[in-house]
Amino acid sequence: MANLTGCSTNTVDTSVEPASPQKLATNEQKTSIKIIQRNNAQNNVQRGKDKHQLEYEQKQRWYHQQWELTQQINQQRQRAQAQAAWQVQRSQRVVNADYSERLAQAAIDRLRYRVNYNGAYIPIAYPNGDVPSNIGVCTDTVIRSYRRLGVDLQRLVHEDISRAFYSYPNLPICGLQGPDTNIDHRRVHNLKVFFARHGQRLAVTGNPSDYRPGDLVTWSLGGDQEHIGIVVDQRSAVDPRRFMIVHNIGEGEKMEDILFKMPITGHYRYFPGSRRPQLAYAQQY
Repeated sequence: MANLTGCSTNTVDTSVEPASPQKLATNEQKTSIKIIQRNNAQNNVQRGKDKHQLEYEQKQRWYHQQWELTQQINQQRQRAQAQAAWQVQRSQRVVNADYSERLAQAAIDRLRYRVNYNGAYIPIAYPNGDVPSNIGVCTDTVIRSYRRLGVDLQRLVHEDISRAFYSYPNLPICGLQGPDTNIDHRRVHNLKVFFARHGQRLAVTGNPSDYRPGDLVTWSLGGDQEHIGIVVDQRSAVDPRRFMIVHNIGEGEKMEDILFKMPITGHYRYFPGSRRPQLAYAQQY
């Protein structure tokens, strides 16, 4: 057969000669000698130190080990806490989403009732008190929608005013000296303070997608008068990005496309049982 140009025809010996027992023994001896020398060097260093220095170094090593152990424990605890917090937040988001839907539906259910607008001061029972079912104002729509879900805003607002009277600026301004279970929860200004203290006070924007079903919105009617309504899960025919509002502004309870019809003064989200503490300063409400 012809040889390939540029290729050697010589046989290459690829066999490896096994190491002899004597050579292996020599390598092991060298390794042992190095270990002994290193240990001797360390011992010589140790011999050059007095007792106090050795004790100090021993304590230093112990403290360093304890610090590392503590760091590991703290990291494990932080990871566990973060995981638990994430699970709670995830569960709370599901609960809140369900509550929003139920509150929006409770507001829509109010449309079945014939309610005449009447804001007269009427003595009512406490707790779970209510004015006659055939009359009401904008706040009564909110109160009755929450009551449908088992939440008594009359009691909750009264208890909060009793604890923090001067956090409700409208009360002292009106010359009131204490809480009144008949009317306090039926005032928009008081509900704004309560929702800000015990729920979420959200940004007031011109973006319709920021206002979700179950949210509470307040508007200015001019002067010191304000109005409140509930965002529901029905979209506007004019702008599908915008949700409708259930409210009572003088002609009974209606569902209307009024989100941006008046100047918005407040935007809140309140889910009982998921309280988010806030500091309440009178000038902020």
